[in-house]
Amino acid sequence: MIDLYEKRNERKVSFLYPVNGTKNILRNVIGKKIASFTGPNGRGITVEESNGNCRSFSLKKCVASL
Repeated sequence: MIDLYEKRNERKVSFLYPVNGTKNILRNVIGKKIASFTGPNGRGITVEESNGNCRSFSLKKCVASL
């Protein structure tokens, strides 16, 4: 999933992410990448989802879409 970090901003992204960041249930995230960042817990990306929400996701937890 490191390729999401290096993907250009404003590009479409699609991946699976745990619900609430901790559960064993995955949800589908579809949207466009706004920014990449490096924080104390590792790398992450900010995504504007297709429903209008803007959220940050840790790349440690992202799972490739099938």
